[in-house]
Amino acid sequence: MKTGRNQPCPCGSGKKYKKCCLNKAKPPLDLLWRRLGNAHDRLIDKLLTFADRFLGELAMALAMGDFMLWPETDLPKDPADEHVQLFTPWFVFNWVYDPDYSDIGPNMPTHQTVAQIYAREQSLDLDELERRLIDAAVNQPYSFLEVVSCNPGQGFRLKDILQGVETDVMEKKGSENARPGDILLGRIVQVDYVAMLVGCSSILIPPSRKPAIIDLRNYLLQENRYITADVLNEYDTEIRELYFHIYKAQLQPPKICNTDGDPLMFHTLHYEIDDPETAFRRLSDLSATEDPQTLRNEATLDAQGMVLKAEIPWSRKGHKASSALDNTILGHIVIDHRKLSVEVNSEARAKTIRQEIKARLGGQARYKKTKIQSPETMLSKGQNAQAKEIDQNELMQIPEVQERLAKVLTAHWEGWIDQKLPALGGQTPRKAIKTPDGRESVEALLLDAERQAARDEQMAPIGLTAIEDVRRQLRLDKAPAAKAQTIDKQKIKASLLEIKNKIENFGQARLNELYTGLALKLCDRIARTRRLTIERGRTEIWAAAVIHVIARLNFLFDPENEIYITTDEMGAFFGTKKTTVSNKAGFIQEACNIYFGDKEFSAPEIYELFRLYETEDGFLVPGFMTDFPDDMDLTGFKSPWDKKRRPDDVKLPQGEKAIGEKSSHGTDKKKETDSRQIKLFDDS
Repeated sequence: MKTGRNQPCPCGSGKKYKKCCLNKAKPPLDLLWRRLGNAHDRLIDKLLTFADRFLGELAMALAMGDFMLWPETDLPKDPADEHVQLFTPWFVFNWVYDPDYSDIGPNMPTHQTVAQIYAREQSLDLDELERRLIDAAVNQPYSFLEVVSCNPGQGFRLKDILQGVETDVMEKKGSENARPGDILLGRIVQVDYVAMLVGCSSILIPPSRKPAIIDLRNYLLQENRYITADVLNEYDTEIRELYFHIYKAQLQPPKICNTDGDPLMFHTLHYEIDDPETAFRRLSDLSATEDPQTLRNEATLDAQGMVLKAEIPWSRKGHKASSALDNTILGHIVIDHRKLSVEVNSEARAKTIRQEIKARLGGQARYKKTKIQSPETMLSKGQNAQAKEIDQNELMQIPEVQERLAKVLTAHWEGWIDQKLPALGGQTPRKAIKTPDGRESVEALLLDAERQAARDEQMAPIGLTAIEDVRRQLRLDKAPAAKAQTIDKQKIKASLLEIKNKIENFGQARLNELYTGLALKLCDRIARTRRLTIERGRTEIWAAAVIHVIARLNFLFDPENEIYITTDEMGAFFGTKKTTVSNKAGFIQEACNIYFGDKEFSAPEIYELFRLYETEDGFLVPGFMTDFPDDMDLTGFKSPWDKKRRPDDVKLPQGEKAIGEKSSHGTDKKKETDSRQIKLFDDS
């Protein structure tokens, strides 16, 4: 927000801006940031205290449920604890009470944030900086923010992945551990020339999660020509839903599988055998890497040359995960006199080897038991035995080992280029980079791979070199050719302003404030809709078509309506043809998915007319049937199309009634359906 000449100076002197810092050098950013931060802390305390006293426990419970998206499992005592840095600012600056989905009481203000209610009721308790902070933060949406550059302990440059806007943000604590490529969910609020985070996720999201965010961006662009703050507010639920999915995935240990995709679970099968020589001859060809004679040469033999002890690597040719590997080790078979044991790393392989042993040895091998160990147990044992193992540092000094690892990693990454990846929607990296979104996703995956490779000091040089080769092969080491801007936002804004001016002129002459406001709101929807190009064509036609849609939805073409207009009158005012305007209006209504009874573009009485109630028996009852029979049971009424919901088991403060629960007067509260989901009329 820009400070007005006659407004109080943001430096806190108490003077007007024009008589203080307007013509002076700007105060140090650090000073302004500290003052803004202190104002934020004071304001949050005031708003939470006010919400608890004025709105009560039920409002907080409903807000918490909305924020957490009403999970199917029981809500813990305070589910927002893990996300308090996100929930608290969202609660005071974004959450609004909607009586269509809940019933708190007649005195609860509707469709206003806690901050807006406080600013109206307790305006004298706010200083100028707190008031301006409310204006800047209210309804400012959360978005996924990528760290472009970072100055640890001072701040970072953040790019809104969904909107594409970059902002320099002052943030001391949050920038300490951030690196370029990290992603966070947050809200940037700017007062004057100081930008700060008001609400931020508790975790840094790794670059590997960026493709999912890009998918969300493409989803938003399917219906919107470009993504604005209004669009992000409209899809606030989908944004948080993706964040919670990523959050849970980050906290859960990764699912470890073998090369066949089977969950890793170590099995050791034990048998008793009649003759070790027979067992060796019948099982030795299970090895695809060693011939029977080589295995016999390494075995322990008796005086007659018969096998007493032997080891057989159970393997097969080829490797599913990497073409660089010639074979796949499936297990390890050990023959020790009359004992036979097999070690495998999955239940599926254990089942397969049991079938092989039964088919090859029959009654000469008797199954005894299977010992099963989880990866965690094996890891702990491996750590205890670490001192007995060959030191990895010494191993990596052997030239032959380095050469082999370099060959394997290089071949793996060369194969990765043409491997179909779930993160890329089943596409290969080579195919994905042909689009800007795919290129951005592949870049994020490679950045994450570089971070993983750099963790191992011994393997880092080899791994990073292999990944750099991939970048060169995919030509990611070169900046993509710049493309012309396909959307002229300035032209759209200019056309939108001109259309709104024409609508306001008509509204002053023939409409009232309500219908004029609905028409202006529809203009904003049209500007965001991908299928509609508001910057093209005559602005008079657009203005007339918008009013035509609002008039049609609200029956303003009906002579009995208090406000009655005709298409001839509109044509004369705007200089347009009736057929052209009617066709354009029909296309707007279809492209914006607007139906009769649409709450956003209908007068309250029209919306009430089209409200539908569904009984537990599946009958739809129109809203205008207000005189229900006394013996009609309304307790089973539900809202099957409501996006928001509250589980029945949410505990409410004593004395409060849930939706649909009988009141003390025996009257049932009904839930409404979202009538915009039902196309009652097809007026084209």
